[in-house]
Amino acid sequence: MLALLALLTTAPALESSVVKVQVYSARYDWKSPWRIEPSGGGTGTGFLIEGGRIVTNAHVIRDARQVLIKRHHQANPYLARIEAVANDCDLALLRVDDPDFHAGLAPLPIGALPEPRSVVTTYGYPAGGQELSSTTGIVSRIEWITYVHTNADSHIAIQTDAAINPGNSGGPVIQDGKVVGVAFQGLPHLQNVGYFIPSTILQHVLDDLKDGRYDGYPDTGANVAPLLSPAYRKERGLRPSDNGVVVEAIEPHGSLDGVVAVGDVLLALDGVGIANDASVPLGSVRGPFHHLLDMKQIGDKFRLSVLRGGKQLEVEATARRMMHFDRVRNAYFTAPKYLIYSGLVFMLLDREYLKTYGNAWPGTIPRELAWHFFFRSAEEPDTAEDDVVVLTSVLRHPVNAQLTVTRGVLERVDGAAVKSLADVDLAIAAARQKKQRHLKLEYDDGFIDMLDLAASDEAHPQILESYKVPNEKRL
Repeated sequence: MLALLALLTTAPALESSVVKVQVYSARYDWKSPWRIEPSGGGTGTGFLIEGGRIVTNAHVIRDARQVLIKRHHQANPYLARIEAVANDCDLALLRVDDPDFHAGLAPLPIGALPEPRSVVTTYGYPAGGQELSSTTGIVSRIEWITYVHTNADSHIAIQTDAAINPGNSGGPVIQDGKVVGVAFQGLPHLQNVGYFIPSTILQHVLDDLKDGRYDGYPDTGANVAPLLSPAYRKERGLRPSDNGVVVEAIEPHGSLDGVVAVGDVLLALDGVGIANDASVPLGSVRGPFHHLLDMKQIGDKFRLSVLRGGKQLEVEATARRMMHFDRVRNAYFTAPKYLIYSGLVFMLLDREYLKTYGNAWPGTIPRELAWHFFFRSAEEPDTAEDDVVVLTSVLRHPVNAQLTVTRGVLERVDGAAVKSLADVDLAIAAARQKKQRHLKLEYDDGFIDMLDLAASDEAHPQILESYKVPNEKRL
């Protein structure tokens, strides 16, 4: 009753700081990377915080070409600019420069992590409606889930039965007059199940941006397994009173790379004990120990208690981000890189390219692409930072009519290893400079193709003109 009374008292002032976000967006076409797809529109919600910034979801403003903000009970929208985007946790910050927009608005304060079974209220513009809507519900649980926006990053999220529908995205979740979360995704196949991003995740982004640059969340770079089996705990050298998780694999360039070894048992992070099920205390509930690393900024130091060979060690690690992990994320605000020569279209192997194989792409892509995408960094860690260059299509012309390969991973050009599109570009330039007759292309399946250099150079501008390609490359 007290929570409801406080809500009714603060609602008018609070509602004025919740805004409708209208977006006009256009994505690049990964099938024809020199093109942009037709533009479309969408709506979401945002709210004003300290510093004159507006918080919303990254997915609300994805690939935006124009963003408009509409205040509650005002007809005319204001032009907004994107100040920062945190795709890895589905948050974004906007700013309206027009001083008239800010007249009479009060920033919403940011609160703490809400307790399970406590009452929260969501505000937003569901289904693109013109009037602000609010729904009240209960915090059901706090759990670790994959955030749909990138489909590759996982953080804690809070489940609630307060209605979260399309259009609610980016709206504040309020408790005791403070923002305790940001509405962001629901589960359409379940009833009364929605999720919001907790305020701790939002605060991490705001702290990250204090230097004017967004660095993102650190990655552990380690796969761990629970130690629930008494026999396994004994084999690892744990005493009955010990708890922890065992390291099964380490990926290159992650926070734990070079610090721990496969077979080590992680006992604690910064003095917080890790349970046998990989959980740690988060207030009155438990959550995955990865959240402790989530709360670090890139470059922060942290301590690990490790059991190795029956001996407990204290080691120091640095929070790091695995840059090559960007390949497995959905990409936004990003133009696909490509290079076209003699009608051959070369691109980088990443998630967006693989999605051109259709909605069932994990099961429909060629095996060699699956190996490079899913397993190469683990099996060949020294190549983890190297790009994988793929021949994705051929713009047909008599000069390339007799080629053997029409799709595949390019491994070498004229004997030189290909680790980026720039390598291909340099190899073509070098062949011209040396006045070679042919350009040799070697693919990872063992196939070899030869291009007649003079004929290719002659046909190249004709091919670009024929297929209306404005630029031959974007490196």
